[in-house]
Amino acid sequence: MITAGTTFGTDVDDIDALVDDPLELVQQWLPPHEGELRPLAALSTVGLDGIPSLRHVLISDRDATGVYFHTDSASTKAAEIAANPVAAMAVAWPEVGRQLVVRGIVEQVSAAEAAAVYRERSRYLQLLAWLNTHENAHLPVDARHHLWAEFSDAHPALDPPERWVGFRLRPVTLTFWRGDPIGQSTRQHYTLADGRWSGRILAG
Repeated sequence: MITAGTTFGTDVDDIDALVDDPLELVQQWLPPHEGELRPLAALSTVGLDGIPSLRHVLISDRDATGVYFHTDSASTKAAEIAANPVAAMAVAWPEVGRQLVVRGIVEQVSAAEAAAVYRERSRYLQLLAWLNTHENAHLPVDARHHLWAEFSDAHPALDPPERWVGFRLRPVTLTFWRGDPIGQSTRQHYTLADGRWSGRILAG
């Protein structure tokens, strides 16, 4: 319903070789925003109480500057990002033994960019952006289902609600974990400093 699979992207031929630009590898591992299949990632922000806050989000897209996700501006994560615009994200491919961890700075994208992503979302996710409210959550399940069907019938085409917002996670560190069914797993850890990436190989 939310996402239909976790096997995305391709890897490099030489998995032991460090790369010059790890964001290029991110773009190989993660798919572009085409179709309804989206990777599901764990997103960690700093809670307003100072304790880490964790939930899963769909990755909307990725490019040479970072990784994108979208949410409700009234959500807890949006409030936490506004107060402290940093986050970490992890996405795993258990079937092929890969995991990506991104840590960095969070930036809000333009309303036009966010609207473009909304138009490519599935019908279910478009409706969810409108109807996923605290008020509706307190309705009985039958009332929620009735409201959903009634709203869907009345709105065959939808623009994003005003509270729809997009964010880019601009990495400062990237970690690529690769499993090995007959040997040791390894990680490639990259750090951005003064506009340049440096990498090292670590134990898995």
